[in-house]
Amino acid sequence: MKREAGKGTGIVAMGEPMAEFSDAGEGRYELSFSGDAVNVAVSAARLGAPSSIIGAVGDDYFGHNLLDHLKQEGINTDGLSVSRGGFTGIYFITLLGKGEHVFTYYRKGSSASSLSLTSRQLEIVEKGDFFHFSGIAQAIGNEARRSAREAARRAHDAGVTVSYDVNFRPRLWNRRRALNALREVAGLVDIIIVSTEDWHLLHGGSDDEKSIARQLRDEGFGTVIVKAGARGSYGINVGRKVTQRSYQVKAVDATGAGDAYDAGFLCGLLSGYDFASSMKYASMNAALKCTKKGGIRGLPTRRRLEAAISHERNK
Repeated sequence: MKREAGKGTGIVAMGEPMAEFSDAGEGRYELSFSGDAVNVAVSAARLGAPSSIIGAVGDDYFGHNLLDHLKQEGINTDGLSVSRGGFTGIYFITLLGKGEHVFTYYRKGSSASSLSLTSRQLEIVEKGDFFHFSGIAQAIGNEARRSAREAARRAHDAGVTVSYDVNFRPRLWNRRRALNALREVAGLVDIIIVSTEDWHLLHGGSDDEKSIARQLRDEGFGTVIVKAGARGSYGINVGRKVTQRSYQVKAVDATGAGDAYDAGFLCGLLSGYDFASSMKYASMNAALKCTKKGGIRGLPTRRRLEAAISHERNK
């Protein structure tokens, strides 16, 4: 039986926290922090939801500064372990214009890739309203993959709603391994989120968002959301079908927009919004994120997000 939203400790995100160097122009890069779990947790906190993060960082400058930054954002970091002798992964964002970017990673063998969950971390997972993770958490290492599966199982058994974003990254692993990893957790997942781009990379073809959603529903997933970039998103939940448009903004950097969508959707549900309203919340959260550089700099507060939605409604 699923825990009633609001009766747990909010949103628990699991993944690899990373140091981020964002293109500041003229060959300069600015330090911040990111990673899909970091983006989701920070976004949730800014939207007023209790949030926690599960993962590992190295016992290094970046790891300790990342911990401090997350605490300043109001995130529970009790589930973030510091690995002695390990290191924190880093990546660079180089901007190409019109919101496009290219990433350069230095993460192989990072502390997060060999994450082995403690009883304390599993306890945090079991107490949440939502447990969110992605294919990236499974892709970064064999031990991390086992930990992601175990966390999802413990969340599922405790009545926590499990949310999973496919987030396929070909540079981390191949299609076969990614699909096998999805099958490992499929029976534990309540909400599956995938982009059309990731689906096409995994399955080939050119299926649109509605076709993809139908296929995932046929595979037994209860709630399905397919993100289609500028075309918006499409969701199916208990027979209800929702088409949500994207919102037009002056895009600077789309880094983390998909994570912002995920966080916005979960925060909508946690706030008691219905399925369609939560998708609207998600879409606007993703759009506003794109107005600034980096994975977390553009993430809006709840006040800013709701003001933007109200403005759109009154146009």
